[in-house]
Amino acid sequence: MAQHDAQPLAMACWDISWLLQRDIRDGAYASLERVLDETERRGFNTLRLDPCPHLIATPENGIHMDRCELMPQGAPAVEVKIRHQLQQLLQSAHERGFKVWFSSRFINDSRARRSFVRRPEDFVAVWSETLSLVEQWGYLGDVAGLDFCYQFPSLPHAHGVARRVFRRSPERSLPSHWSPASSERLEEYLRDIPRALHALFPSVPVGLSTTAALSEQLRQLDTSELDFLDFSLWLDDDPRYRLASGEAMPAAGLLGKLANPMKQLLLDAGGMHWQRRLEDQLQRRMAFTRLRRLQPVISEGFVRQPQGLRKLPTGWADLHEMMVVNALTQGVEALTPTSLACPSYPWLWQEEEYLAHLNHLILSGAS
Repeated sequence: MAQHDAQPLAMACWDISWLLQRDIRDGAYASLERVLDETERRGFNTLRLDPCPHLIATPENGIHMDRCELMPQGAPAVEVKIRHQLQQLLQSAHERGFKVWFSSRFINDSRARRSFVRRPEDFVAVWSETLSLVEQWGYLGDVAGLDFCYQFPSLPHAHGVARRVFRRSPERSLPSHWSPASSERLEEYLRDIPRALHALFPSVPVGLSTTAALSEQLRQLDTSELDFLDFSLWLDDDPRYRLASGEAMPAAGLLGKLANPMKQLLLDAGGMHWQRRLEDQLQRRMAFTRLRRLQPVISEGFVRQPQGLRKLPTGWADLHEMMVVNALTQGVEALTPTSLACPSYPWLWQEEEYLAHLNHLILSGAS
């Protein structure tokens, strides 16, 4: 098993945005140096990044083309120079003392290379080549963790896995119940990928991110080779909150217009109630990680807010601060103050003092 770094991690979730919103003039990441400076001022010490390992790795024909055309769902294609841009980002992050946390969503590209990442050995191949490059550049020591496939085996991220494991098209949703045969095939990934990467890169912790629904399925699987479990913790997954806010209703007409203001009223008037319900979610996840001896990580949460806000809502701010304190009290040492704390959400990103305060709590372990 990889040795865990004892340093607390305050994670900023850049994910794939650092590529998709970089080359357009008004993109949130258009000036990489400026955004890194802003992230540092807000107290973060870790960047969660999608390095696109399936695009970094050399394809089977042995010819690597650095120029890639990314094809995000519902958005125009974006051309990037994947290795060049990753090396540039890692260099700038290293100069500022940032750690990096790799987590890939295996985004589609014009050559559909995510389709070829199907078997456990395919994941090992693309990640080992990516980490070898990072090591060659001199930044392997900055890699604090590796989530081999974001919210595995959810779709579309585990696109190439769907046919092999579930015997169905990746265009269809996952089955609500996994057959014994599917579960057995999934365990190959949970066992073989971390085992191989540990042997090649023993300093890099390897684990898995999950959702509320997926974590229940994981209880049936062998997780003994994983170092960490990164669980998202969203109040929006709570069925009572969804019902009370109108989120569970069809968002049409007047009801749709009232849903967002209703969410804010719920948090302002009953924040302690919703905090307790979210705290119950946290305790259930922590019990599982303790049972399996996994490092708990929270790189996503805690309540979503609509785009277009101009200032930080009070109830939202209070709930997030209370959840950070609760997570620290439970022993979580790698977490985000909120995964919305990134330049893509300017109404929150402008709250520099608030984010610096939350990150100070995380890095000092103050609970």
